[in-house]
Amino acid sequence: MMIPVISPYLANKKMPYTENGPERLFAEAGPMYHLYTSALEDGIILQDGEDRDVALNHLAVSIMREDCRLLAYALMSNHFHFILEGDQSACLAFFELFRERLGNYLKRHGRRIPMDRIRPGLTTVENLKQFRDVVAYVIRNPFVARRDINPLADLWSSGYLYYNPLLRCDGIPATELRGRALRQFLHTRIDEHPDGRIRVRDGLAQPDSFVDYRRTMAFFEDARQFVMWTFKNVEGVVEVARKLGESICLNDEEMLSLAFRICRNQFHAERISDLPLEDRKRLALLLHKQYLASNAQLARCTRLGKAEIDALFSLQAK
Repeated sequence: MMIPVISPYLANKKMPYTENGPERLFAEAGPMYHLYTSALEDGIILQDGEDRDVALNHLAVSIMREDCRLLAYALMSNHFHFILEGDQSACLAFFELFRERLGNYLKRHGRRIPMDRIRPGLTTVENLKQFRDVVAYVIRNPFVARRDINPLADLWSSGYLYYNPLLRCDGIPATELRGRALRQFLHTRIDEHPDGRIRVRDGLAQPDSFVDYRRTMAFFEDARQFVMWTFKNVEGVVEVARKLGESICLNDEEMLSLAFRICRNQFHAERISDLPLEDRKRLALLLHKQYLASNAQLARCTRLGKAEIDALFSLQAK
């Protein structure tokens, strides 16, 4: 496992920061990958917070045993996302170890999850824009799936690590765990010795000790760009979802923002209400086809009546 290196753009505050800094850093970086699994449509891998805590500990142990960096992650109930830097073989070896350890835990607890169906997909991150897009996509994943999740305060995804002045970087080295505490941390009775760089607090591996979040930050200009890219760059997130073959799920605010952008760029009108009826129908068609807007969203965003929308997309109305 490579020891995380603090980027000079963060370590040296006097160094002038320019946009070509992240560009140059990315050009000099090792291969970048977005490793993900498809959602299990008929099964749940992680049922609750306790399961996700176990998965987090196994994630820490697994990534520290392979020669690759973990830059971002999201542990969802039925699928996973990781952004990794390193040789492809090391990235895949990390996932195989993580899947094996998690599968053994689930089996010991009587959970018949077909772990062979949790197969990794791997896409190469080819440029800085794509890197920022996939970071935003991964961080947003829990927020899109659940209304009660704050993506910048969710322990089971890495969004809270970045640009967080209140981040606690404490805990004891995992090598100091003994007896029952060590068994509870590893969730196994097999004699193992976890990497001492993993810090543990209340039995939980602390993500700041095994996620190279400082390196991830170095690929953004500053906190504002990071936040704006995560929550305002809707088209970039949609592009990542399309490449992965995953469903696109945008809230009303995001869909309305897209509707106004299309209204200005394609129909040359400042307000949706200014559009003639036929153009509003064309707008609805674009939102439906490109962004999978629901009939209810289309009615709210295009100022068309629900009956008119249902007539346009009758199958979706049922």
